Amino acid sequence: MDSKRPELVTITRESLLNDAVRIRLQQQYHSVPFLTPQQQQDNLAACLRHWCGKAPVYVFAYGSLIWNPAIHCEAVGTGRLFGRHRRMAMRSIVGRGTPERPGLMLTLLPGGCCDGVVLKIEPSRALEELSLLWRREMISGSYRPRWLPVRAGEVVWDCLVFDHNPQHPSFVGPLSFEHEVQILSQAHGPLGPNKDYIYQTVQALDAWQLRDARMSRLEKALRAREL
Repeated sequence: MDSKRPELVTITRESLLNDAVRIRLQQQYHSVPFLTPQQQQDNLAACLRHWCGKAPVYVFAYGSLIWNPAIHCEAVGTGRLFGRHRRMAMRSIVGRGTPERPGLMLTLLPGGCCDGVVLKIEPSRALEELSLLWRREMISGSYRPRWLPVRAGEVVWDCLVFDHNPQHPSFVGPLSFEHEVQILSQAHGPLGPNKDYIYQTVQALDAWQLRDARMSRLEKALRAREL
């Protein structure tokens, strides 16, 4: 157990508006590479070349964006992304872990499918809300934002998806179930205990009547360690 817990940071709309999350983490972890605000904006601008500027923007939420989007958006329903599945396959050194004891972050890996929630951002709010979303999700560039089709019955949304980035140093790829449980049960970072991320995500999926078998197994294994 770490002798000193890192100072907690809370992701809210306000903390994104004033860029407090990045600033606080950068002050706390000087050696960790963060994207500059300009790099984040350049990355967003490149992604938005696909957007006409007049239509709503749809975002596929598969993790904490389901239970804490922290931006102005509307959850319009559930959807399925084919060709990707959830996995705790990124190292977390400034979120749910530290450089000394990294945790794990959720990303998408090729294969299978992933059920999540589709968030709608109105076109008049899109630039501001997406700028905040980039401050949240692209703090170090660990994801690769892409436009991918998400299906809900007969409807197909062209969604922004924060996909895996295998070139990023935080990407570790699929780990064994036992290794995941070991890391998740011990890691604790500025955003709180790593295991809480699993609990909150599974709870959010249950609320939407969605299921991810591996995430549910992780939750049960982590809770069993607390007994």
